[in-house]
Order: sequence, then structure tokens, then C-alpha cells
Amino acid sequence: MLVVMVVVCVAVVMVRQAGQGVWGNAQGTIEAGKVGRLAGQEEDTGDPLGRLVVLVREFETFDNDVGETVTSVLRACGGLCRAAVVSDQVVYPPLVLPPRVPSVVLTPDLLRPRPNIHHLLRGARHVLLLPDGARCSSSAQLRDLVHLLEGGDAQVVAVGVGGTPLTCHRYTLQVAAWTLTVAPAPQSEACDAVSGRAALLLHAKDLLDLTHPMARPLPLSIGVQGAARGWKVHVGRGGLLGEGRQLFSTEHLRWKKDGLEEERRRSLYESLGIKKVVSSGGDVHWYGCTRTTPRCFPTVVQDTPQYLHLGRWTPPCCLEGLRATARHVFQVLKGCRARWWLEGGTLLGAVRSGDIIPWDYDVDIGIYAADVERCPAIKAARWQTLEDGEGFVWQRAPDGNFFQVHFSTANHLHVDIFPFTPHGGTMTRDGAWSTGHRQDVDFPEHFLRPLAAVTFAGVLASAPNNVRDFLELKFGPGVIETPQYPNPDLPLPHNLTALLHT
Repeated sequence: MLVVMVVVCVAVVMVRQAGQGVWGNAQGTIEAGKVGRLAGQEEDTGDPLGRLVVLVREFETFDNDVGETVTSVLRACGGLCRAAVVSDQVVYPPLVLPPRVPSVVLTPDLLRPRPNIHHLLRGARHVLLLPDGARCSSSAQLRDLVHLLEGGDAQVVAVGVGGTPLTCHRYTLQVAAWTLTVAPAPQSEACDAVSGRAALLLHAKDLLDLTHPMARPLPLSIGVQGAARGWKVHVGRGGLLGEGRQLFSTEHLRWKKDGLEEERRRSLYESLGIKKVVSSGGDVHWYGCTRTTPRCFPTVVQDTPQYLHLGRWTPPCCLEGLRATARHVFQVLKGCRARWWLEGGTLLGAVRSGDIIPWDYDVDIGIYAADVERCPAIKAARWQTLEDGEGFVWQRAPDGNFFQVHFSTANHLHVDIFPFTPHGGTMTRDGAWSTGHRQDVDFPEHFLRPLAAVTFAGVLASAPNNVRDFLELKFGPGVIETPQYPNPDLPLPHNLTALLHT
């Protein structure tokens, strides 16, 4: 009797294991003859659907129609294609999926390794990224999408779900500037990206070449990564996919979904190194540092900030913080009637473009040492750190007898204020400070008699009266027309050299 029971138990275990997917249990039923093949199982039938893998990635755990979505596409392809559901975490409540459809969890834990997406797509030629709630009506509809991809120059074919049309966009991606600019592309069938509920078809090898192939939101993620690679998206104007039951039918569910979408968007931009997005309407959305967070880069070593080693320039959010701090300092110095002027690389940026040099990380100002007494904020900063009424922080620099004004207590983007003392017609540092920069040199006082003005960061700022001679004294001949990075002897990514002359 005991032997019989053991045999029965083993048989039950074997039956249960036969119904499991690659990385998770696949539960539920589907009509006989309509069962999709296990993801990763190769079979070349000659039919393009035999090398199609359908991935359902865009869904929410708290309200979804994933089981019926998968069933719909497996029925449409007649069991030729493969399907899988992909999520960041183990889905709860558990999904009810057709047999042999795996639920792939991207995030590893102590007992679960990171899944191999290459193995999941083994043998696949095409991948259809299908949003939750989509319905495929026939195998002909799927074959039409494959033919569109194979017969055109686009790397992605997009088709809408339900009655809402897709919106076509042009993307301008400035990688070095951490910036994405979105422009409309109306009435176009070839664009850089789409928004809306879209099913996306692309070659499996192209998807696997992306650095973040499963990042959500998928249309945005593939659009940005594709734009960086010169991809185009063909928008299928006909053959919209059908729609299943209505999802997110209550205001609370929509609020919850929208909040998660914004979190994913922020996470995506962070992973792709995008800190500024200019929308098609001209609105600017920031995804970098703020006054309540630290700046985007650590302490600068060898006069070369970390972002230059990444092949990028100063993050735009940091530039905004520097501009705001500089304008505040200008206002304070004018208010106390101090004699001050733009110094070093800051003056160089003002002369070149009226702004901060795109790779600079601070703002430099010179001041008559005697005028420090006129300005309460600087005078107080000799002995203590002072947060003024607008949240800017004044302090004596920790490594010299000069002053710094920080964007906030949390964000240490700063303006340096360097005191100079006139001696016999020469503005000298009196050995009181040195930053190790090449521009830390004494200079004739006649450059400041009288002071001139230049445009900087959207306002007028004080400057020496003969800026070319002043800058060439500090940096050498031709410095205005010959930009270079702060430490020319330090090797940097090759793309930065080309950017110097753009």
C-alpha cells in the first residue's frame, strides 16, 4: 500500500511540473490544440508566427486582464507563437495563465536568480510587446504586422489598441546634455516614438541589443533607446487591435496607476541618464537634482568632474541651480555696493555664450577685499555658516581664505567669491587663497577701472573692462576661440573632443 501511495505522489508531482513555465507556475486552461509552445522552445515551421514571441509586460497587479490577453493572442496565432508574462516582482494576486506560459520575474532574490532574457527569446525572430487588455482577432493580423516590419526600413512597428489612436513624436536626444526634446510628428507613419496604448513589434535581436529591453513604460523606453540608435517607428494606421474588459474603471484605480506610471518614468529617465525633458508644448520637466537633494555629481578631483568621465557635460538641473545661485549673489553684492566682477571660466563662458560653460561646475566671482566689510552675509561667513532668508548658504571655503555661496543646505552647487587687494596698481591675492587653477594669478588693476558689464545667465553682470586681454592674461592667447576641458592632459571619452567644436 505504501509503495502504491509513493508512486501516485510521484506521478502527481510530475504532472504538476509538466504544467510549469520556465521561471514560474503557469496556471489556467486554454482550448485543446491552442496551447502556446514553452518560451525558449525552438520550432521552425516556416510560418513567421512560429518564430514570434509575445511578451505581456505593461500591466498592473491590482487590476489586469493578463490571462485573457495571453489567451487571445495564442488563439490568434493558432498555437504557433510563444508567450510569456514579464514583471518586476512576483505578481500578487497570482495570475491565472494558460498552460506552458511562463511568468518571468526580473528582480532576483535570495533563492531566485535573475532570468536570462536571451534564453527566453531563443530561436525567436520577432517579439511582440503586447499591452494588457489587447485582443488579437486573427493570425492574419499578426502576419500583417510581421510583413510591415520585414518590408520596411523601420526597426519597430506600432499599432494601437482599442479606439484611441497613437500619437507620433520626434525625439531629439542630446546625450551629453542629459536632455530629451519631444516634438510632434503629425500625419506621419515614420516617427521616433509613439505614445498611447501601443503594441510594439520588433526584431528579437534589436530588443536584446538595448541596454534596458524591459524598462517601463515600454513605448517611452524603446522610443528613447531607439532614438539613440537612429531607429524609426512605423505606425500602422489600420488593423487596430481590439480591447478586452475595461480596466481602471474607478477614480482611485486611475490615480494609483498614474502614480506608478510617473514613478516608472522617473526611474527610466534616471537609468537612461536623462535629467531634462522638453515636451512638445515647450514645457520643461526636470528629473535631476533640486534644492532639497544633493547635486548630481560628487566632489571634483583633478579639476575634472565625474560627468566628463561619463562622456557628458554638466547636468542641466545643476546648471539651473548654478544660475539661480549666481543671480542671487549678484543681487546681494549690488545691494551692498561691493565692487565685484566675473572671474576665470565664468567670465570666459559669459564672453563665449552669455552663460556658464557647458561643462563647468561652479561660478567664480572676484571682489575687492575691502568691500567684504560692506556685505553682512560675507562678513558673517568669516566665522560661521549662514543660511540667508532665501535659503542660500554662505560660508568660508574649507580650503582657503575665500567664500562660497551654496544653492541650499542639501545641494552644494556653489558660487566662489575670491577677495583681491590692490597693491601698487596690481590686484593681488596676498597669498590668502589658491585653488590650484591656472587663472589664480594677480593682474593689473586697470582692468577694473572702470568695471564693464556682460550678459550672464540672463542678467547683466560686472566684468573687467577689456575682457579679451584679461582672459588671455589668465588663460593664454586665443582662449576665447579655443575651448578646452579643465585638465587637457587627462584622457576623456572620445565623443567629448568632437563636442568641443559644436
